[in-house]
Amino acid sequence: MLLENIEYPNSLPFYISFSNVAEEDFHYHNELEMLLVLRGTTKCKIHNVLYTLSEGDVLIIDTLDMHRIFDSSPDILILDTYIDLSVYDELYPNIEYMIFACEDYSKASSLKYQDLQKKVSILKNHIAKTALAYMNDRDDVPILMDCMNDLIFTLVNQFQGFLIEDNKFKADTGGPGDIDLSRLYTIIKYIYLNYNKKITLEDLADIVYLNPYYISHLIKNTSGLSFHNFLSYVRLEYAEKHLVESQLTLTQISESCGFSSPSYFNKCFKNWYGMTPSQYRARLNPCERRFHGPVSKETAISLLRSYLMKRHERGDSDLLSMSSHHIFIPIKANFRSGKAFRKAFPLKIRLSSFEEILMLSYQKDNIKMLDPHSIFLDYKAIKEKHSSEEVLSILSMLQSSGLPVQVTETGTDHPIKETTSDANTVCSAYANIMKNPDQYLSLSGTAASAALFTPEGLLTPYYSVYSVFSQINGTITGQRDQYMIIKSDEAIYVLIVQKDKESKLKAHINIKDIKGKKIVIEKCFTQGHSCYETLKTLDYPTIPDLPLKNCINAISAGTVRLTSFDVKESLDLNFELEPGAFTFIEIRS
Repeated sequence: MLLENIEYPNSLPFYISFSNVAEEDFHYHNELEMLLVLRGTTKCKIHNVLYTLSEGDVLIIDTLDMHRIFDSSPDILILDTYIDLSVYDELYPNIEYMIFACEDYSKASSLKYQDLQKKVSILKNHIAKTALAYMNDRDDVPILMDCMNDLIFTLVNQFQGFLIEDNKFKADTGGPGDIDLSRLYTIIKYIYLNYNKKITLEDLADIVYLNPYYISHLIKNTSGLSFHNFLSYVRLEYAEKHLVESQLTLTQISESCGFSSPSYFNKCFKNWYGMTPSQYRARLNPCERRFHGPVSKETAISLLRSYLMKRHERGDSDLLSMSSHHIFIPIKANFRSGKAFRKAFPLKIRLSSFEEILMLSYQKDNIKMLDPHSIFLDYKAIKEKHSSEEVLSILSMLQSSGLPVQVTETGTDHPIKETTSDANTVCSAYANIMKNPDQYLSLSGTAASAALFTPEGLLTPYYSVYSVFSQINGTITGQRDQYMIIKSDEAIYVLIVQKDKESKLKAHINIKDIKGKKIVIEKCFTQGHSCYETLKTLDYPTIPDLPLKNCINAISAGTVRLTSFDVKESLDLNFELEPGAFTFIEIRS
């Protein structure tokens, strides 16, 4: 049998080691394997594709892919990572059947290729971080699982897009397009499990509830192959294994792999492998796995550290998320562990002028809707400009407002933190809040300040974000750069952001352990849902009158859509975010 078993230490779902393999025979395993070449050169053949690898190259070998390493240089040193993807199937359905690709054959100096290299750099960083933690302490399971979870997240959301060109797999740097990833991998899984049977587009239509025409285009647009060519490719994967490890005749292999005839099997095989099945079998040259000289662990770790991202390079992590064309968000409805949302993102307001106090009186009802955590009155700033009688009058008015006003002096009990960068859109305001969740907001100000209202009294993007936050009460159970998941007894909330102002983001949400009648509320804020953008369109009128203010505020409130579902055991939701958009999703009974 060519199937190799991988043993895991401490019940971890992965195994990592340094390897200096010189050559080995064909084999495969149930795990996904990742190779990171730390030194030297080598060759790896996966089915019909030959990869020539050198220092810095990373190669992903999908589950059950037959492969071999050979012709390694004497100084070869490889970091070898095996991952049991079945552990992640609940979070990422059909992950064992996902086809990951990070290769590009063009090597062209194009923006898409540069974008791919940034993504690969992030992947290498996660690989190195996980491996170093593993080498340091295999018993620290929580830390190791956190590292691996980040690595898997990066794989699923950045490298499952692929194309087949010239019979070779390459990364789809343009993103998967307008597709339903959940149904796509249901189709791929069905093909792999039933490759030896007759499969038609109608069969696939029955399992994913789509018409055959749509499925045909889905496969073609995603893989670059027609349905029949993709089916033939899968069958050839299994046929090649039979050629290597069994004594079956070519006719028996053809029949057992689902080909309509030996001649058609012969034709397909020659098209992909450049030779007939009989020629392929005749050229097989079995060998034992052998290695070059001993590996210095200290040297290997030193080489591995070079793939950790430097502090000044970590901005690429933001660029990576911004360049994402799609994102998969897995949710387990019954998982409730985490930090309280309201404690993590309290609304704190600072009043530092008499004008802001007047604004508070005028906007009292709008402020109450945000349910602020605290409002601090800068007593020192007020008393320097007003008489004692005026100060007492101000304090009396604030006390009767029904708002949580506290009196303090700047630099004493409640130091005021610096505000963040401009926030012309709801998306940028949300990003600023994520970076500085404890910041104090001014009541009024320009786009250059973190404020709830403009000097004219218009609702700012910060107001829009906190109006969303005021509707949420629960526990944060998942948070990434592009999304946050919050759960309560009554609802599941998902916040999604697309920071990139040039491309759309397709978000796929899969919720497990959920059933019954569910209502989905989607509230979306695009770049245009901002008072600043509206004022720009209106060529900045000097003082908007009340009717115009009401219209601008209505535009700033975003758009709302309601849908309902009768859920049996899981719920799949798909959303498309415009460039620079922020979306709030609430799922409730």
